[in-house]
Amino acid sequence: ILIVLGLLGLTPYLYLFWAATHASLGSWGDTSSLSGWPAVGFWTHFLRKEYGTFSLYSGDEGKGGQKQLMLAMSLYVKNLLTADSMYIGFLSVGGVFFALKNEGAASFSGIVLSMFTCYMIIFHWLANLPLDKPLFFGVHIRFWMQSHLITFGFIGIGLERLLSAVSLWKKPLVIPLAIGLVCAQVGINFKMQDQSNNYHVWNFGHVLLDPRPQHSLILTQGDLVTNSIRYLQRCEKVRLDVAHLDMPMMTYEWFASMHGPHFPYPPEGKPVVFPGVQFAVGAKRLVEHRKCCSYSMKQFLDANWGSKRPMYIMGGWYGSEMPDGRDLNGMMIPGYEAEMVGAGARIVKYKKTMKKKEWKEEVAKFKIPEQIPEAWLYDDKSWERTLTHNYITYAQSLWVSRMDKAIKKGKEMEGSPWVKDQPEIQRVIENLERCLGWAEEIRFGREDLYRNLGIAWGRLKCE
Repeated sequence: ILIVLGLLGLTPYLYLFWAATHASLGSWGDTSSLSGWPAVGFWTHFLRKEYGTFSLYSGDEGKGGQKQLMLAMSLYVKNLLTADSMYIGFLSVGGVFFALKNEGAASFSGIVLSMFTCYMIIFHWLANLPLDKPLFFGVHIRFWMQSHLITFGFIGIGLERLLSAVSLWKKPLVIPLAIGLVCAQVGINFKMQDQSNNYHVWNFGHVLLDPRPQHSLILTQGDLVTNSIRYLQRCEKVRLDVAHLDMPMMTYEWFASMHGPHFPYPPEGKPVVFPGVQFAVGAKRLVEHRKCCSYSMKQFLDANWGSKRPMYIMGGWYGSEMPDGRDLNGMMIPGYEAEMVGAGARIVKYKKTMKKKEWKEEVAKFKIPEQIPEAWLYDDKSWERTLTHNYITYAQSLWVSRMDKAIKKGKEMEGSPWVKDQPEIQRVIENLERCLGWAEEIRFGREDLYRNLGIAWGRLKCE
């Protein structure tokens, strides 16, 4: 009976076979069959092979094993003994001791302790996130909630034994104490955990999407960039005319067949063209996925350039296709450049920049929200802090680009360091100083900003 009930619990997976025939943009994999090619099949999806079976992270710098286990366990103990338990985590040791000594509950306590031990060892052995990076550490600690359920149960037992030892385990004292501890947690953490006015990712998605011309094609990478756009398009039906392609997903053989037919295109244009089964930098044979019919980013851009739709890159290129991986004057795809226009860059042919009027109109649409994530509320372990990093990077890149354009217009006179377009240099300085204010607050990217501000001040005429 238990086996039958267990199998019944897996029946929702049957939905995936039907869902694959109605795949929506942003969905993962092709589960229309058990296995096959080019559809990788249900088993690949079920076992999470493409991302890494029993792995939390797919990046190259991720490490698991004994070293990861020891580091993660030490971090767990450190956090448990301090902020996570309001500095009473040490009572869990006593709680375990007394629970195992209790004849009536020893067996049950042993089972619970075994569950805890198995979870801690297996999870931390396989959880291969790079814990030296604050954002990934923030993702990692979310999985501590399961083990905390058991740990805090033992803390409760330890606290009961401690208070009983000093004859303080009495209802008139214990009930107010329990209520007080809960209220203290709420009082201490409520301001930090109140996300009722958190629209930062929503605003970020609009910063990325709203300025784009009709029927644009956007190539993205990075969770924050990709998912903020995907949310607005899939859930709020914003800018459905824009074709949004996630470059990491393009490396899978099911992407073109499952998603390709759904991308919007201009009435007078043609659908998005995929010149192969899957994208690979430089069209090299892929090791991690299938090894057939790959296409390069250059081939993809060449195939779609005739559609005359504006194309953008956000989050950077997936990799350089230049000889030896070199970055030639900002060019990473042979024959193409990326011209900064704010939150992202417009893809243009090499040495063929945007028309001046068109560039000015698009740059003018780039607006960073007045309210960016508060530094005191969001630390380096949050996505909101990463979002602030992006704003600083976008704004600095744009205004440095504008400074370069002003310098290219020429100087006031031969031998003079001052450029002709002094009002533009003043705007550059004002906006870079605004970025520096954000950067100083969160200690990010200050060196580049100081250097670029120094260059800008050197081009400003002193009265």
